[in-house]
Amino acid sequence: MRRFFLIALVVLVALLFGVAWMPIVQARDALRSGHDAEAVAIADRWSQLHLWSSQYHQILAAGYLSMGNAAAARAHLSAIGSVWISALDKSEIARHLFARGRYSDFLAYDSASRERHDSDDTLLYRAAAQAVTNQSDAAAATFAAINAANVDKQKYEQLKVAIDERKRGLPARYVFDRDGRVIAVYYPPTNLVTAADADFAPLVEAKGGALTIGALVDQIGPNTTIETTLDPFVQKAALAALGSYRGSLVAINPQTNEILAIANSGPIRNRAFENEYEPGSVIKVLTGLNALSGGANVDSMFPYVCKGQLMIDGRHFGDWVPQGHGKLDSFEDALAVSCNVFFADLGLHLGRQRLENFMHAAGFDGQANLGIFQVPLGKTVGRVFNNFETAFFAIGLEHEEINAIHLAMLASMVANRGVLTTPRLLRLRRSILGDVVATAPQQGRTRIATAAAAERMIRAMQAVATQPRGTGRRAPVEGLSLAMKTGTAGDRKAGLEALIMAFSPVDNPKIAFGVIAEGAGPAEYAGAKIAHDFLTKMKTRL
Repeated sequence: MRRFFLIALVVLVALLFGVAWMPIVQARDALRSGHDAEAVAIADRWSQLHLWSSQYHQILAAGYLSMGNAAAARAHLSAIGSVWISALDKSEIARHLFARGRYSDFLAYDSASRERHDSDDTLLYRAAAQAVTNQSDAAAATFAAINAANVDKQKYEQLKVAIDERKRGLPARYVFDRDGRVIAVYYPPTNLVTAADADFAPLVEAKGGALTIGALVDQIGPNTTIETTLDPFVQKAALAALGSYRGSLVAINPQTNEILAIANSGPIRNRAFENEYEPGSVIKVLTGLNALSGGANVDSMFPYVCKGQLMIDGRHFGDWVPQGHGKLDSFEDALAVSCNVFFADLGLHLGRQRLENFMHAAGFDGQANLGIFQVPLGKTVGRVFNNFETAFFAIGLEHEEINAIHLAMLASMVANRGVLTTPRLLRLRRSILGDVVATAPQQGRTRIATAAAAERMIRAMQAVATQPRGTGRRAPVEGLSLAMKTGTAGDRKAGLEALIMAFSPVDNPKIAFGVIAEGAGPAEYAGAKIAHDFLTKMKTRL
């Protein structure tokens, strides 16, 4: 009878331990799925049984570390101790924490969870974490203990190079273009990001401004590389086109909405993100799309006679051509000559509220998540409090500001027949071992104009480049179809800004771009020249 009870007791204890192990599996699965809080909740609840204590502490420590709560993890780390049967493989924890940039946290977990035998994979991740946290000698010693035959060859070789570079005091390769070329390096001792390719210095170095990789390196994380969508060929073409002008050119592939170039000329500054300018007549594209999409009978306004001024509540609203544009037979004619009077009149027909709503839909007063950091888009400024101010608002004066990245987005929106898409700058981020730890965020897509309205606008933007009086007539390149809009704005005394939004070819767009040249003068000259020179260099790609 005693023997029977002993057997029964053993079976009961085994069953109890078996039952207590099941929540460990559930918590582990939750952790693997990225549900850290759920894993912690399961482990915390079932740890009260005081069975498999070390394993529950492993789960709790890993969960809290993944959530970034090192203080909550501390007690569980100290309680893990020696483990004969591990709930979690250390290399799995390493991948989990590396993906969040928590290399020091992995070393803390690695030290706390004392297992019977460390696999070569564990040694590989330990050496990687030591290298990233500037423990080069320790990393080299750990690396020497690895049996290369038991680990991924590519990771092994990559880590070998990284440790050697750090021991020799060389900077870490940090930012890459789309071809895999290094465009920026990172110096761990000084926390400094430096351009490896001067073409990209305003984007990557902190002296380029607050919206640069160097200025935001702590927020971005310096220990995982950044693979971008930037194309060195397009970047060079953009810089060559900007020439001696001080300004910026952002180019996007409309088919993927990947950013191909973020070019800044003049004294080092990331003007493409940092600087916002009065947009001027490029806003007429939005006012026109607003009217065409909303069912306004725009064609009934033609023929339209522009005499150089419009009377608004007893005040004279003047055109940029004082004597006026004369008779305009169509909407296409009005956009081609960039008639302020017509588009102000159209804006008054739409009304302030409808104009504001469409501007917000087009991204004004918003931000774009490029995958590396957020950038502000254009903004509305001042109060549109009467009809006169509404007229200014409709033609991009007094009440809006825009940067080159937003201008390029709007060009891509028209190229995509009315669909505004968040552009992509990030492709991948990798750990020191080459593991992919992050990919580009989901691109937001919003239809802000009907396809029919966009097609009509595209015909009008082609007229800008092809009509004898078109303000963009100096931009076209033989053999390339082009849709564009010019904009001239700013302070005449300080020098007018030239703005361009354009895309090409029209029927199969491969490049959309925004140009802003500071103090360059009227866009029909300087802006058109920059667009022409850029397309000339891009022609072989289009």
